[in-house]
Amino acid sequence: MKLTEYNKIISANWKMNGSYGLVDKFLGYFSQNFKKINNSRAVIFCPPFPYLSLFNDITSKFSNFYIGAQDCSTKNNSSRTGEISSQILKDVGCDFVILGHSERRILNNETDKIVSEKILRSFENNLKVIVCVGESEKEKNDLKTFDIIKSQLENSLIDLCSPENTIIAYEPIWAIGSGQLPTLNEIENVFFDIHKIMDKKYNNLSQNKFKILYGGSVNPKNSNTILSSSKIDGVLVGGSSLIIEDFYNIINFD
Repeated sequence: MKLTEYNKIISANWKMNGSYGLVDKFLGYFSQNFKKINNSRAVIFCPPFPYLSLFNDITSKFSNFYIGAQDCSTKNNSSRTGEISSQILKDVGCDFVILGHSERRILNNETDKIVSEKILRSFENNLKVIVCVGESEKEKNDLKTFDIIKSQLENSLIDLCSPENTIIAYEPIWAIGSGQLPTLNEIENVFFDIHKIMDKKYNNLSQNKFKILYGGSVNPKNSNTILSSSKIDGVLVGGSSLIIEDFYNIINFD
């Protein structure tokens, strides 16, 4: 199924967490229960790099199950100790890569230019991208949310981005891991603004809209409300994606 044809997209970002034992438990649980999940919903697992290939068995069984990396290098394979190229990610079975996450923008000083270079490398190796944008608490309080997101989208995304290869993830920095959450109306308003920015940037060339996910303190208690909105295409889940039953319940919302 094409990316734009999925009704909802639920992605797990394990960040720097996990173990072989946890992967085994996840694979066992989902192998038994995946057929219960609506196949109009795409599920993307993004564990740390060493565990990526372990998910290949389940992705081969279920067409709406994908694996993604949490980052990639700006360069192709070369003498760069410790980096992971998009070629290697594709070789181990990845379909997606998360780029521009606020933690990398802040902790690793990643600029929009760096994100755009990583997007290009990803496309060169047939990876789809999940590009993160979002404002800090101060920027929100200063009423700069729109300006910040507009700048990130205009300067990070490249001309090759399309609804078929790019997902936008709105992750307000102040909500990540904090337990705080924008109201549903606030999320929908930001999504409206993102669509407006994207339509202008890409001249409405496609009848399909870019898919937009919400991320930031998503859990089973609030995910049903978020995912029930027709204006929200899915969620990017952090901490709750490490708890098998919680993540399954988020995917299998009513």
